[in-house]
Amino acid sequence: MGNAIVSSNPDNSTNLDIGVSSDGRFLYTLNAATGSIGMFSVQSDGGLVKFGQFDGLPASAGLNGIAAY
Repeated sequence: MGNAIVSSNPDNSTNLDIGVSSDGRFLYTLNAATGSIGMFSVQSDGGLVKFGQFDGLPASAGLNGIAAY
């Protein structure tokens, strides 16, 4: 994977679902137990680099899917 960094999930969470942008450049993970979405850029060698996280989703709402465009 070259110099790409693969990041881990937030504590006490697992990826429930993932989505990839239509151009294949970004990957998003739904971390339902913590109510967050992880954001990664997909490198040319296939590695992932985390560039952010969106928090504040209602973890108790039963989140169960993600879609990306």
